[in-house]
Amino acid sequence: MPLSGKAGVLQARPVDAKELDWLQQGMRNVGFFSKLGRAQLAEVLPYMLMVQYAQDSVICQEGEPGDAMYLIYRGKVVITKKEWKDPVAVLEDGDFVGEMALLFGEPRSATVTTSCLTEVFCLAAEDFKRIVDRSPDMTRTLRRLAEARRSQLAKS
Repeated sequence: MPLSGKAGVLQARPVDAKELDWLQQGMRNVGFFSKLGRAQLAEVLPYMLMVQYAQDSVICQEGEPGDAMYLIYRGKVVITKKEWKDPVAVLEDGDFVGEMALLFGEPRSATVTTSCLTEVFCLAAEDFKRIVDRSPDMTRTLRRLAEARRSQLAKS
């Protein structure tokens, strides 16, 4: 589903120069892309979109196909699972969500809901596939990181 048609999306646009600086730094220092080299990150940046969500918007729903991954620029999201009483996690600026669904081609394992006005950098699944198809090294690195995260989540 296109982002502009999703409930709660206030705006979806290309990343501006100021945000690009933050994105380059954020992707090098935190989260899922931290182990990638500068050249590998440069392949990803042109595909990122800035998406703004209203408070209480569902970014992705448990069970849906993984159509994108997200890096939180500003805001906060709550991760929930149907069978769990309490939230799985609360993520804030600099945190990633949604990368495992893209890497493993599995349905979303949890629901991600904004708890305030939230801006995220979004990488669509089809763009992600183009990038990793051109870079087997990046694919191996990202899969290893995702496996570690999957293992960590299974223990919690």
